[in-house]
Amino acid sequence: MKKILRIILIIIGLICFSHCKRKVDISNGIAYNGKPKIETDSLKHLDSLDIDFQLRGNCYAFSSEKNAKKSNGEAHSENIAKPNNGKFEKGLFGLYLSENKLQKVYKNNIGHTLYLINTTDKNVDLSAQDSRLDIKAEVKSKVGLWTEITYLPSSWCGNSYHTITLGSDEYWEFVQPIFKGSFKTTLRYKLELEDNTIVSNEIIAFINPEQMDKERKEGHNAINIMDPYNE
Repeated sequence: MKKILRIILIIIGLICFSHCKRKVDISNGIAYNGKPKIETDSLKHLDSLDIDFQLRGNCYAFSSEKNAKKSNGEAHSENIAKPNNGKFEKGLFGLYLSENKLQKVYKNNIGHTLYLINTTDKNVDLSAQDSRLDIKAEVKSKVGLWTEITYLPSSWCGNSYHTITLGSDEYWEFVQPIFKGSFKTTLRYKLELEDNTIVSNEIIAFINPEQMDKERKEGHNAINIMDPYNE
């Protein structure tokens, strides 16, 4: 009886999750999948990331000069929006994860390139904390539920919260680590907006099961009062 009840609850959870927010996946409309940004010989000296905790979200970005707003004291990223110049098709807004565009991340790890693309005819305003966007990685659990493996710390300083703009026909790129672990799964990235959730294309990935545990976080110790994050 308990087993049947558990199955019913899982099915209800899956239905609820799929309808709570509209998911937008533009990966079928992406035409660009670039070559590695580092030489093949350099890849030999890099390794995938083997961890047993959740990473802090690390997608930092800032508006291009023409769309930048006046600062209220927040930190600004040097990852400025880039002009599309025909790289991606017209009429798209969303995330795309390129498995071929490999880059170095952290000190000795290899990463793939995640793009946030806006080739529509309108600017898109996005909420940020000190230039960090609400982009998280998630994987499918053993029962098929999408589960976050990264998290966003919250700032205690009101000045950290601001809006950045991805202009029409612009994009950002982020380097995200390729994970190593014993659990084979499917991975994607998501950007949560007010009325929907933007999701990337899905790829096969290997992680450690502990990365799905929300109680196991990377953590952070603030050095001084100018650092308003303590998790």
